[in-house]
Amino acid sequence: MFSNTPMLNLTPVSGSFPFQPKYIPLTSAAKVVLGSDVRDTTSSSVRTATALNGWFASKPPPRINGVNGDHALAPISSLPLSSSHSEIWLEEQKVYIRDLDTPFGTFVNNVKIKSTTVLKDGDIISLGIPIPRNRNTPSHITDEHLSPIIAKVVVAGVPS
Repeated sequence: MFSNTPMLNLTPVSGSFPFQPKYIPLTSAAKVVLGSDVRDTTSSSVRTATALNGWFASKPPPRINGVNGDHALAPISSLPLSSSHSEIWLEEQKVYIRDLDTPFGTFVNNVKIKSTTVLKDGDIISLGIPIPRNRNTPSHITDEHLSPIIAKVVVAGVPS
């Protein structure tokens, strides 16, 4: 299906909010937004994370004694991740990323990007920074929820 389509592969690394590896097809005609999935069924902006898109899935509250914590709690995304965090696109045989003015920033190889940046094989991107736990952090927020999305980049199928 995507054999001739350039792909951006994102694989979680240590310290990341857990996510399934991504295999995002890139076309020169479209930008792909990286951000959290939206589960607000009261609006028309429901979006579901898959391996082929830029949305990252939420995690349910922790299980306590074999049962879910508070059943009223919705699944929680990586808290440093914005709903529309950054965007990636293919242009002139290069893959670019830019931050979408997020509060926790986008980083490439531990450097906060302030403008459009080229991604290369082996780069590490971080969507946000770790949020420190404090006495006001609710108990159902896990350390994973406080972690950013951190991924190793592989660019496949883009001619040099």
